[in-house]
Amino acid sequence: MILKAIFWPIKKVLLFPIKILFYGTLLFIVGILFFQYRADYDVDVSPLSVAEYENCINVIDDYDVTINLLSQYVEKLDSQQQSFLYSYLPDSFSVLTTPQEISEEDFQNVRTFLKNYLQAGRFPGIGGKALAPQAASLCRDGLS
Repeated sequence: MILKAIFWPIKKVLLFPIKILFYGTLLFIVGILFFQYRADYDVDVSPLSVAEYENCINVIDDYDVTINLLSQYVEKLDSQQQSFLYSYLPDSFSVLTTPQEISEEDFQNVRTFLKNYLQAGRFPGIGGKALAPQAASLCRDGLS
């Protein structure tokens, strides 16, 4: 009984920040999916094929091509998507909002992030769209 009385507050104090982090991350992911699936894309956002994904990976290995691709993509976002991106993107990825200012050092982190993000464009989501429809759109824009 005494051990339970001692460990109960410790357990509550330690688990509370973890719960906040978990639920905050979950809400962030749900918010991103909500805005992605709500958007009406005028391009093909079906899941990427293996060949398309591999071609995109080869394209983003080049610094100049990737920066130009990201710049064009950010310019095409509507005001609602841009404001959502600017306000909820983690600080470590805020450089994606201004691709022209990405240094060679930051490019390594951005490239790794883009590879993981494009991977989500390969998986099927709701209504024939990719799990990350913007990733599929970004990849197809870069290949054209």
